[in-house]
Amino acid sequence: MQQREARPLLSVALSRDGVWSVNERGPSRVAVAYFPTKWGAMRHAVRVARAKPRCRVAVLEDGGAVGLARDYDNPGSASVETP
Repeated sequence: MQQREARPLLSVALSRDGVWSVNERGPSRVAVAYFPTKWGAMRHAVRVARAKPRCRVAVLEDGGAVGLARDYDNPGSASVETP
């Protein structure tokens, strides 16, 4: 039986103090970035997701429920650099 590789998750959420965060959790990486606007956080999350071979971006609503989610499958992303 073939074992599936874990898909990294980028979650975008609004904190209690009004700052947007992008939390990246994967098998070999954990990172957090903060942004003053939702647009900036989403742009960062999509840019990172496109640079990875496989990734999921989820926007979390109040209470932690997933409001939106999208999977990115980019087989040729090994040559993409993220700023």
